[in-house]
Amino acid sequence: MNEDKRILIIEDDQEISRLLSVILTNVGIDSVVAYSGTEGLLQLQNDTYDLILLDLMLPGKSGEELIKEIREDSNIPIIVISAKVDIESKVQVLKMGPMII
Repeated sequence: MNEDKRILIIEDDQEISRLLSVILTNVGIDSVVAYSGTEGLLQLQNDTYDLILLDLMLPGKSGEELIKEIREDSNIPIIVISAKVDIESKVQVLKMGPMII
């Protein structure tokens, strides 16, 4: 099915991470979970992924910091998953490069 697709989930909430991973596994997509921004960056340096599901409020490095570092040398698609609801936060994230919020 989608075995050759890999998604990196960067989300510090273990329940949300587990749920996303289970959903992806059920549709045949391999996923790796990182629980902090620094762990997510390490995963990106050591492996390749087709998509990132990224929380903005992370320990270590924030999601915004991570986006800046990723965009320095990659155009990997990013889907932002965040509890932030204010328009200004969303606009600032969209200005960082192509992604879905």
